[in-house]
Amino acid sequence: MIKEELKLAASNLKKLPGFSVTVIFTLALTLAALCVVININHRLLTKPLPYPNADTLWVTDQSETINGETQYGFQMLPTQTLIYQDEQFIDEMAMLHHTSPRLMDVDGRPTVDVLRVSPEFFSLLGVPMHLGRALSSNEGISDEQKVLVLSYQTWLEDFNADPAIIGTFTQLNRVAYQIVGVAAEDFEVPEIFRSSEISGFSSFPEALSTTNNWNSISSQFNGIARFKPGVNTAQANHALGEQINTLYQSQENVAPDTAIGARFTPLRTRIIAESDNLALSLLFSAAVLVLIALTNVTNLFLSRGAQKQRTMAIQAALGAKPRHIFISMFCESALLIGAATVLGLLGAQWLNVLLAEDLSYLFTRMQALSLDAPTIVVAMILALLITLLIAAITSSQVNYHALTGALHASGKGTGTQISARTRHILVALQVMFASLLLFLAANKLLPAYHTMTHPTGFNTEHLYYVRVDGSATEIDPFELTRQVKSSLGTQANVNAVAASMTSPLVMGWKNYLYDEQIALLGITSMAFLDQDAFTTLSLPVRQGRSFTPIAAPGEDNNEIIISDSLAKRLYGTNNPLGKTLYIDQETPRQVVGVVGDVYVPTGPLGYELERYYVPLTEGSSAFIIKANGPLSKAQLGESLRDIHPTLNFSVFRKVDDMLSQRLRQTWLQAMLTVALLTLTLSLAGAGIYGVLTYSVQMRRYELGIHLSLGAHTHKLAAMIIKQSFVPIFTGLAVSLLFAGLGYLVWSRIGDGPVDVNWLAIISSIPVMLLVALIASYLPVQKVIRQDPIRALRNE
Repeated sequence: MIKEELKLAASNLKKLPGFSVTVIFTLALTLAALCVVININHRLLTKPLPYPNADTLWVTDQSETINGETQYGFQMLPTQTLIYQDEQFIDEMAMLHHTSPRLMDVDGRPTVDVLRVSPEFFSLLGVPMHLGRALSSNEGISDEQKVLVLSYQTWLEDFNADPAIIGTFTQLNRVAYQIVGVAAEDFEVPEIFRSSEISGFSSFPEALSTTNNWNSISSQFNGIARFKPGVNTAQANHALGEQINTLYQSQENVAPDTAIGARFTPLRTRIIAESDNLALSLLFSAAVLVLIALTNVTNLFLSRGAQKQRTMAIQAALGAKPRHIFISMFCESALLIGAATVLGLLGAQWLNVLLAEDLSYLFTRMQALSLDAPTIVVAMILALLITLLIAAITSSQVNYHALTGALHASGKGTGTQISARTRHILVALQVMFASLLLFLAANKLLPAYHTMTHPTGFNTEHLYYVRVDGSATEIDPFELTRQVKSSLGTQANVNAVAASMTSPLVMGWKNYLYDEQIALLGITSMAFLDQDAFTTLSLPVRQGRSFTPIAAPGEDNNEIIISDSLAKRLYGTNNPLGKTLYIDQETPRQVVGVVGDVYVPTGPLGYELERYYVPLTEGSSAFIIKANGPLSKAQLGESLRDIHPTLNFSVFRKVDDMLSQRLRQTWLQAMLTVALLTLTLSLAGAGIYGVLTYSVQMRRYELGIHLSLGAHTHKLAAMIIKQSFVPIFTGLAVSLLFAGLGYLVWSRIGDGPVDVNWLAIISSIPVMLLVALIASYLPVQKVIRQDPIRALRNE
């Protein structure tokens, strides 16, 4: 029976190309988006990590408490070493240090990401090898060995897949490392440092201990550990936290009212980081999108059921039962939804390829992105459920006992129809789902727009950041900095040059700040600049002046310049010039200037507006260049070689490009949100239009009579639209109710207060009403503009 019904359904659908294409296209589009999002969530949240006993692996972290406030993210290398050496709680631990050296033996000398690791890295993660071996036990953190394991991709692209690579040497920043292995192609690097493009894994070239490297404080240090049997995280956090704090407090010049501690985070949690919120948000949006599409398709099938009334009446007269009607609708929907599912899966795979780079930037664990088997299974199950649901809803709307009487119906609206109640429910659902997604999208888009368009505080036009590789010269670093700055400043198109320790966009470099009584004021963003930096950046000096020039290496004029926001916090309306601050508890510094705030997005904390600047007293390889127009790297490179033939640029970038890269995640999230929102509003508008078109057609005789009696078209249109807006306002009200309930529930069960932009929520309501108004007006004007006689004749 099913086989014959499928043949009959296929034959019938061939006669309805418009209906079939609309259903297939609507569901295929939404299922493709849903499958991509399901695939992301599976890889991120449910797919097991590909490491032995991954659920027993923990990532180390250290806390710093200042005046009772605790923050995380920066590790001290000696205290990390102490945790590594522990034998009471730690069964095995790998030390990690993320570095970015230049690969000197490769054309272009690219800057690459290399992890310095201890040998335990390979055993803890079960790293499979393609060639050679992993680091051995005599190549640990105290052995001062220089060996390197290449990633498979680096071996393939930069070393031409040389099978004889093992035993050869390559240079990282002019330091020779022996290549001892190549990791397997399928090894998935744990994205602890938010980078999956790791080019290799090297040993630690210098010995580490608990007594040296106390100035090595960075977010680029970390570790992966496994506890001894019976040890839990609370024990490890408490005991090891006390040990590293004791070691920290034993050092000289420890900041008052500060303490450090240990925190162990599950490896999966650390890899996921904040990605889960975005992934789940996209999953919710895609699910709402599918619900809107399902509502549209349901309306189409209800209309299809109404069209089949006479066929079903004949079937009923010949003895067909309600289940036969259900099977008939099931077969039609199965063919269409099956085709939509296949196209949706193909579309999802195409989107994975198209968006692979962007998705890898937004989410972790997106390497070699393709549709996983669980995603395909979920898509097929969902397709079956949609098929059953549509068949059930459509057949339930059929009055089986009235079908026989439909054979004698006049055809003027007296046969089977979609009830007014059902039509109102369909419109209300469309509006409710679309409004909920619109609220969510608007809440994200307005802050993203503000972040992307907010001025940085300094002029980035024709601003360049460069680093000069002078490692092969014997020139004194301070003198080299002076010569490079002077040479660059004389080039055509160059307005100004300043030496800097870092890029002007690096805002997360922090240090202690003390008042004149050496009382701790907090940890504040800082930068090392020379006296020309503020002019080069066009960063306004609000009060005072810039630094006094440094005449010789090691000299320090003991000056400090602070930002507007820091000046307001420290001194309020008082004049900060001449005040004394400390950055090291030993050397007093005089405030000589106040400059404008810098607005550069810095992670989840937003802007680091409180900042101070101190003069650059040693040589630096980094420079900021202000130009009149585009600069030529080759031309400026020639000027460097006039100083020394080995000088070249290791970094040469426009600050605008660097800023775009900094904002890329925000931009990608905004574009994904806009794409989903556009699709949602389009589907919702089309759905409302379809339902109201049907409703208007059911009233065409009534409208024809009104028009033939001389009714004004605009009044008639206003009457119909007013009636149509009843379910629209109902859906909008229900969406506001659900949004309010969601806010209250999430505020209680979430990790913290929910950030809601109420202006965005309110401003999104007119957008939904405008879409609904357009979708309501189009069906009405189509009828009222035609000859009333045609409406009365059912034409």
